[in-house]
Amino acid sequence: MNSSEKDGSGIKLAFRFILVQLVICLLIVVCTFIVFDRRMAEAALVGCMINVVASGYFAVVSLKLPKNASPGMILARFYVGEVGKFVIVAVCFGWVFKYLPELIKGRQAIMLFVAFLIAQLAFVVAPLVFEKDFN
Repeated sequence: MNSSEKDGSGIKLAFRFILVQLVICLLIVVCTFIVFDRRMAEAALVGCMINVVASGYFAVVSLKLPKNASPGMILARFYVGEVGKFVIVAVCFGWVFKYLPELIKGRQAIMLFVAFLIAQLAFVVAPLVFEKDFN
């Protein structure tokens, strides 16, 4: 792989991870709708999307690095991305608690958090899907 192929490859791979995460989210929402009902599917969608938005922020901030970035800059960007991801998750859940109170009652609340956690599986599944990119 020459240097022109490597430029931007980290951000491309990160967005492919996000794509896998979106597919997993779609499966979660559809299965939830089939097994339960519309309200549960809405809770699953919100939980998944909180994770996707936070992961997207992390990918853009952490992996869109200038050429010849120093190790210190790379580490700093990862810290900024991770802190930002944490803040986005906290703000989004706060927004849900304030403006969507019907999603934090009973089984919808459980589905909201379970879907959020299952969306994290993208980071286990994606390396299996994109195995050639890790060799």
